[in-house]
Amino acid sequence: MTNQPNDTPWMTTEVAASYLSVSAGTMHNWRSKGIGPTYRTVGRIVRYHRDDLDAFLMAGAA
Repeated sequence: MTNQPNDTPWMTTEVAASYLSVSAGTMHNWRSKGIGPTYRTVGRIVRYHRDDLDAFLMAGAA
């Protein structure tokens, strides 16, 4: 997934971590602690929306 403008704004943990310049492990830790950017799950599939990641960055949290 390259997340070019025509691609979906939904990202996997790995792609979202790269977008935020953190490790996928950090994303997992944030989720387990109830902190970090907003995410959605469908079953066991976790996805982050680009707008939520941008809001997280704008809040100065990363």
